Amino acid sequence: MRLINLLCSGLGAVAIHAADSWSQFRGPNGDGHTAAINLPLNWSETKNIVWKTAIHDRGYSSPVIWGKQIWLTTATEDGKKLFAVCVDKDTGKVLHDLHLFDVAKPQRITRDNTYASPTPAIEKGRVFLHFGTYGTACVNTTNGKVLWQRRDLNCDHEAGAGPASSPMLFGKTMIVHVDGRDVQYIVALNTATGKTVWK
Repeated sequence: MRLINLLCSGLGAVAIHAADSWSQFRGPNGDGHTAAINLPLNWSETKNIVWKTAIHDRGYSSPVIWGKQIWLTTATEDGKKLFAVCVDKDTGKVLHDLHLFDVAKPQRITRDNTYASPTPAIEKGRVFLHFGTYGTACVNTTNGKVLWQRRDLNCDHEAGAGPASSPMLFGKTMIVHVDGRDVQYIVALNTATGKTVWK
């Protein structure tokens, strides 16, 4: 079991793109920068920690934040079950723990990776979760219901590499690159329907 330790006092100050948001990998602008000031520079098991929440299984996705919600992904070590988890930003309470996909025959990955490494993307009311060749989903952030899923963005992730491409949002599209040993392409999906806009 991994522990996610989030410094909530600093997270509440992140407000570049939308109030209290960190909407994608490396933040709303994709550059890893925040306008927040006076953030703690060190912490320990007790210093500058507001709460801790244990998250089951394994995942290297970065958390994304919208309003009072923090979303991340996780997967069983064997890659046969893929999840999205949402916790309350202020308390650490698990709000949603969604089993999104079952995978019959996961490709082999190294111990240095997980089957839940891509970081989600989030906007008001929807979070977009990508697990590479194993599936892509859009979830309603209020009730946790799956709005759409895709299982056809397939590729060979190469021996040991595993999924790593994090989606980004642009207008009414979710864009992700599929980078396999066998195929490489960029695809834009309609955020409302999941249908391919262009490839």
